[in-house]
Amino acid sequence: MTEQMTRWQRLRAAVRGEPVDRPPVAFWRHFYEREDTVEGLAEAMVAWTRTWGWDLLKVNPRASYHVEDWGVRVRFSGQPHLKPTVVDYPVKTPADWARIEPLPIDQGVLGDHLRALRLIRQALGDEVPFIMTIFTPLSLAGDLVGADAQLRRDLQEHPRAVHRALEAITDTFVRYARACLAAGASGIFLATTSWASRNVLTDAQYQEFGRPYDLQVLAAVAEAPFNVLHVCGENNMLDLLADYPVAAVNWAATDPSNPCLADGLKLVPGAVMGGVSHAALLAETPAQVEAEIYEGFRQTDGRRWIVAGSCSIPTQSRPENLQAVWRAVTSTE
Repeated sequence: MTEQMTRWQRLRAAVRGEPVDRPPVAFWRHFYEREDTVEGLAEAMVAWTRTWGWDLLKVNPRASYHVEDWGVRVRFSGQPHLKPTVVDYPVKTPADWARIEPLPIDQGVLGDHLRALRLIRQALGDEVPFIMTIFTPLSLAGDLVGADAQLRRDLQEHPRAVHRALEAITDTFVRYARACLAAGASGIFLATTSWASRNVLTDAQYQEFGRPYDLQVLAAVAEAPFNVLHVCGENNMLDLLADYPVAAVNWAATDPSNPCLADGLKLVPGAVMGGVSHAALLAETPAQVEAEIYEGFRQTDGRRWIVAGSCSIPTQSRPENLQAVWRAVTSTE
């Protein structure tokens, strides 16, 4: 039996496919009632990590933090299970793409979130790895418009205008990703949101408007010890993005429209991350969680696997089901 490992030892061994004392475990969620302040976000992330003992903290800020400095406006609910509502956005016509210029990263909402990272690192010390959520440039372009259909139309009818905006977004987040490392993060969690799904775009569209910009952001933090790619949603493009230079890739591996964990191991050179569905975490009994964990062991043999959800887990996930994750993971040591 492998001797007990530290969080970092466990994560690094998982990425390399070496024996582990148990697979690393990481789950993340929103705390909508705390995300409107720097202190609230930092305190919620630290408490979540200390309560559950995750091997990796994925910092889960409000999704709009990326784009508020470009003019996106949100109304906070103040409720634990109700996300903020977008009330205004800056790109209403194709001509508005020209207004998207590179941002200073140490001011405004972006600067606030760097301060949150410094507070998290101060509280957790060096023992707990944590990574900062950054959406891909194409995803951020999608957050600057009122509807996905508007961006899809502009990709076809005004590609030069969108490319220019993507360049400004990428410039901003290349610098921001580096600043996240300087603030104490162990890497970034680069999330495609819905845009790397074949339900939304073609492969050719993602190759043109997504991949080149994604890789620029990842190249900026190539020295980070733990970068993660998140390929969101169903019917995803995991096969198209599997060669991205990251330590691990997270996706909805239990969704039948996506590759399963075993298929992911054939595509991804590092660790696969996932295996627990939202439905299992919301179920009235832990049986489904336990079954999914055991199935994950069957598919991976416990190697190159980080046990996680398919995305940010539901805010109403049952504590009993999260406890069952730990029971199932440790019972197979």
